[in-house]
Amino acid sequence: MTVDVDPPIPLSSGYIIEDGVVAFLKLFDKYAIKATFFVPATVAEKFAAIMIEIIKQGHEIACHGLQHDPRETTLELEEELRVIKTATEIIQSATGARPVGFRAPLFKVNKSCWMALQKNDYVYDSSLICFRPYGRHKIFFPSKPFPLFAYKRNENGDLLEVPVSANPLLPYPLGATYLRVFGLKWSKTGIKINFLLQNPVVFHIHPKDVDPWNKGRLWWGPWWGHRNIQNCIKMLEDVIKYVQQTGAEFVTAYELARLYE
Repeated sequence: MTVDVDPPIPLSSGYIIEDGVVAFLKLFDKYAIKATFFVPATVAEKFAAIMIEIIKQGHEIACHGLQHDPRETTLELEEELRVIKTATEIIQSATGARPVGFRAPLFKVNKSCWMALQKNDYVYDSSLICFRPYGRHKIFFPSKPFPLFAYKRNENGDLLEVPVSANPLLPYPLGATYLRVFGLKWSKTGIKINFLLQNPVVFHIHPKDVDPWNKGRLWWGPWWGHRNIQNCIKMLEDVIKYVQQTGAEFVTAYELARLYE
């Protein structure tokens, strides 16, 4: 289970993060599962108390860029090194924990970003989705974690890619907007097929997906941006119960990476 704690829009709507993260923490505690929260550095700095609470409850804080700008993760190497180093230091300063995992904003990443992660001793990246239209990179990647062989982390191992899971029937992720728009059966079917193929499932969700103040009636943005928001936390709970009924185990992205490493 992964949570992308994107900056709220408009920026004044900080309650989206606060209420959304609290809702996730209560749900995860209820079912005794651990998750990874991918957090932009500026969000970690502004909401440090919430980030520390995430860590206290045994979850992982990972890096989601500096300001959640996709241009940050498609730079030349020298500039990429500066951005990754700065984001890492801000998150560590705000939370007391150094992130070892990374997810690029909007899943946009280039080779320079991977090299910058490697040089900053990251263990894993989780920025790829294994089906088109997300398969922008001219490399073959499966649905299981795999080493980015060209980007040696250090003498202890390679930088690993932990790809976000998609529904094999239609190449879109299982969670977030797609859970809200395509429905619960969509996610359950995708999970079932991935398990039959012996693939781990990397699910993702956002605080804005369960924002209790939205009630599905925001007047701005496209319809899919607020469809089923009022039902999403219950849908996510049903996903969790379904997964646990299969006998599967929830682990953090770091734990999954180390299992494959």
